[in-house]
Amino acid sequence: RMAVGCLLELAFKVAAGEIKNGFAVIRPPGHHAEESTAMGFCFFNSVAITAKLLQQKLSVGKIL
Repeated sequence: RMAVGCLLELAFKVAAGEIKNGFAVIRPPGHHAEESTAMGFCFFNSVAITAKLLQQKLSVGKIL
């Protein structure tokens, strides 16, 4: 949960223009997590959650 929260905070600050850019070094990154199943040490896919919330809350269209 902390990894997701850190990434969300960073991404929203960049998207809002509060900071120019950022790089999140978080563990675990969430790349093994499935939609309904945790795998490895990944309980949440931090990147997917952040991307979806940026799209929903800030209408961000493109995410790299």
